[in-house]
Amino acid sequence: MAFKLGPVQDAENRLKRDFIDFARMWADAKEQWLDDRCRSFEQEHLSSLGPSLNRFSAALNEFCDVIRRSDDTLRDDNPPGGTFD
Repeated sequence: MAFKLGPVQDAENRLKRDFIDFARMWADAKEQWLDDRCRSFEQEHLSSLGPSLNRFSAALNEFCDVIRRSDDTLRDDNPPGGTFD
């Protein structure tokens, strides 16, 4: 039985889309909020979001690759190092 990766990939795509939407909204807000508090808020709370999303995405892709390889291995009719008679 193969693991269904569609929902996992859909969730990743939604997260990326939502982050892009958030980044646009933040850029709009930042145009009006031009002071040290804005820069401090961005540095303290937002600067790590992009890199964190990239790490999450990489880990999720690795997870999906492992699941695909596992499914392929389980589907394989020939065990490593031999064949069934």
